[in-house]
This record gives sequence, C-alpha cells and structure tokens, in this order.
Amino acid sequence: MAAMAVVAAGGSVAVALQASAAAGCQVDYTVSSQWQGGFGAAVKITNLGDPITQWSLGFSFGAGQTVTQLWNGSFTQSGAAVTVRNASYNGAIATNGTASFGFNGAFTTGNPVPGAFTLNGAACTGGVTTPSSSPAASPSTPPSPSTSPGTGPVTGNAAQLIADMGKGWNLGNQLEANSNGIPSETAWGNPVITGALIDRVKAAGFKTIRIPVSYLGKIGAAPGYTVDAAWLTRIQEVVDLAHNRGLYVLINMHGDGYKTIGGAWLICDAASQTAIREKYQKVWQQVASRFQSYSGRLIFESMNENFDGQYGNPTQPCYSNINAYNQIFVDTVRRTGGNNTSRWLLVPGWNTNIDYTAGNYGFALPTDQYRSSAIPAAEQRIMISVHYYDPWDFTGTESGAITQWGPNATDASKKSTWGQQDFMDAQLKKMYDTFVVRGYPVFVGEYGSIDKTSADPANNRYRADYARTLVSTAKKYGAATAYWDNGHNGQYGFALFDRNSATVTQQGIIDAIMAG
Repeated sequence: MAAMAVVAAGGSVAVALQASAAAGCQVDYTVSSQWQGGFGAAVKITNLGDPITQWSLGFSFGAGQTVTQLWNGSFTQSGAAVTVRNASYNGAIATNGTASFGFNGAFTTGNPVPGAFTLNGAACTGGVTTPSSSPAASPSTPPSPSTSPGTGPVTGNAAQLIADMGKGWNLGNQLEANSNGIPSETAWGNPVITGALIDRVKAAGFKTIRIPVSYLGKIGAAPGYTVDAAWLTRIQEVVDLAHNRGLYVLINMHGDGYKTIGGAWLICDAASQTAIREKYQKVWQQVASRFQSYSGRLIFESMNENFDGQYGNPTQPCYSNINAYNQIFVDTVRRTGGNNTSRWLLVPGWNTNIDYTAGNYGFALPTDQYRSSAIPAAEQRIMISVHYYDPWDFTGTESGAITQWGPNATDASKKSTWGQQDFMDAQLKKMYDTFVVRGYPVFVGEYGSIDKTSADPANNRYRADYARTLVSTAKKYGAATAYWDNGHNGQYGFALFDRNSATVTQQGIIDAIMAG
C-alpha cells in the first residue's frame, strides 16, 4: 500500500426496474478507500418497488477505471461499461430490501463516481413506477442521501448476539504482524489477505472473523498520535472483505501491549501512564470514528493479553491500569457517535485469563454511561474476553511429549495429567456464573492446539476432540468462540487453511468445530 490519504466519494442514483411491476430502486456507490493507482468501492442496491428475484446492474466508468476483483456477485467489463450480476445467494430483493457488493479497481488519471446506473436494463428515472399511468418522478428529483455500511441502531440482546456470531476464526499473524515495530501484514510469512481466503473461511461455516491489529510505529507523535492514513485504510479494506460478506468482524489492539515487541507502548507497569492513556485514547478515537457507521456485526475489542510480562498472580497498580484502559476504550468509542453508541464492545481482564478475570483479583467492569439511550435498560452492550489454551503442554508446547487429550486418548503417557474435560467445564462455568448471568456475554477469542502429527500421527484426532469440546462447552455456558489460526501449516502450526491457495488443510478440525 502506498502512503496516501483515504479518498471517499459517494453518490445515490435512483434506477427504474422492469416496467411490468411497481418498481424503483436506489443505488449507493461509495469509494471506500483509495491508494496509488487503485481503489475499493462498495455498492448497495435498495429495492423500492415490488420484489425481484435476480438483478443485473450496469454502469460506465468516466476515466478509464477497471474492476480487478469483485465479491458478492460476478462482473463483466467491456471498455468503460461494467455489468454486475447477483451471486446465487443474493438475487432476491424484497420491497425495501437491499443487496450489496464490493470491488477493488484500478485507475490512472482519475476516479470519478459513475453518474448513471441501469438495473435489469432500465435506465434511471427516479422514484417508483407502476404499470398504470402514474408518471415517473423527474430525473431532477434529489437523490436520497448516500448511506455507509450501517443499518441503523444496533439491536439484539446477549443471547441473540452469541447465537448470531456462531463459530469464529482468527485471521492471526497478519495485521498484527510487524517488522522492527512497523506493522505489515506479510512480515511474519503470510501472504496479502484476499477475498478468496475469506470466501473459503465463510464456506467452511465460520460466522465471525477476529482480526488482530497492531498500530505500533504507525502511530505519530504526541499530542495528536495520528495513525498512518494508509494503515487505517488497509485495516478498513480487510474489515470490508469480511463485513461485506455478511460475517461478524472483530478488531482489536493486539501487539501494542507486548514487552517482547519493538515499539510496544501499552504497558501496564510502565511509569508514563498519563502519556500511555492519552495515546490509547487518541488511537481508539481515530479507529472508532473510521467505523462509526458500520453495522452491529462489527465489534471492537479494547486490547489483547495485556499484563506486566509475568504469569503469576496479577499485580497492583498494573491491574488498575488495565481497568483504566478498558474504561477509556468504552468512553472513547461511545463518544464518537453513530452506531458506536450502541455496538457491542469487548473488554479483557488480566492476560485474558479466566481465573484472573472471574476471580477476586481486581478486574472491574467498565461503566457505560455514554451508551445510546435507546438501548433497553436491562440489556448490556459489553462483552468479556478470555482465551483458552489449557493444558498448554498439549495445546502449545513445541514438543512431541504430550500429543493426546480427552477421554479418547489411547496412551496415558502422551496425555496431560490436568486440563481435561472436567477442568474445561469448570473454567467456562466460572465465566457464566460471574458474567453471563448478569447479561455480559463471554467471547473465547482464542483457543486451539498446535500440530504434533510429526510426533504422533493420531494427534489431529485429539486436536479435533479438543476443539469440539471447547466449542460445545462454551456454547453451553453462553459464550462464543474463535479458533486461533496463525497461518502456519505443518509442525507446530495452528492453521486450518492455506492462505496462499485459499484451501482447507484441516477439514477434520473444522468439522469438529462446526459439530460443537
């Protein structure tokens, strides 16, 4: 990505449909991002007339632009003329319903918004037409305002949210990857993120994608702490790849709190807490403002695995600082307005550890005083984030010693002496008893186990058992889940997919997750 400020443009065009029925349509075309020689666009069709069962949208570019990649439909281009047809799943549009697609394009001299559209062969006339003699609206009728990815206030209680999020997957080691403290999505060996990969993840059955994000050296100096515009644009592009496909999307601040990463600054036991809090507030203000109109399928997570670098009992005032970060996050996001006043926000405790979050170690739920007054008083809009990798000697230790887990284990010497099903159940029950019963849903944002088939050919069977049990236990206790995938296949890898070819590599584990 070239370092270039985002360029946004939009236009709404009313388009007539087939004359055989009451017809009318609004097309919203938005240039959502732009960089040197390229751009991303989002297009939404709103059907104002009778229901239709399929659609074909036509328009022409005015400056020689070309479509290079399109999702939620198919396209053909001849010269300046572009025709987009519905996909198999979005051809039917009810009255007042919508269909959307997005695309990436290229340009050389300019990128003006198309000035006219046709839908199913009919030119733009405006308003709604009927088979009777009712006159069409004048072409000079002012168009309705262009809309962004938002769909109005965020609705749905905790139980609905957990059900709708379904099974989740992490796009790990991508937007949180960095080289010498500078974020880069390919720095840790993964390829550039593509729509083909997201299509494959969705086709596998996942309904939520968690996208870890680092900011680090992309943050400017005090007092503005301005995030690099090209980096924000790339984050938005990746979010759009999932959000535009109807998935839930979660983004966070992921690598900025690790002492082992160069340039990390969100350190809870550092001396400069005033400056840290100011920087944290400014970054989230910029990120939340960028996404303020996105639908309720976008969730923000305040931070990832934040602690003071040791795995023992939480220390004070470090835990107090973590609580302060969470409160700043909630207040800042809410104050940016739009759908941010009502969207679900995710906050972690110490190192996203269940015991240190649910137990009496100092975790404090943030208040939510700036949330929308339209949210029913009895409903929350805050979720609690934890991770689950117990027992670590099975899930994460890079050794062939412990390769089996659960009641199906055949070799006791290869099975950990702790962290089995009863322990997992008890841990997730703690989160239920502490938070879920009070209306705060829980999100197990990371879980999984590494590939040890080089030491035990049967290892994948137990990895699948572990994933199935974790997902089903979390569901039992009102929690959603997201498998940790770091993009690495082979020995000690977490990957379920090959990101280069956008293919499945661990169908057995995916099947287990979907059965959980």
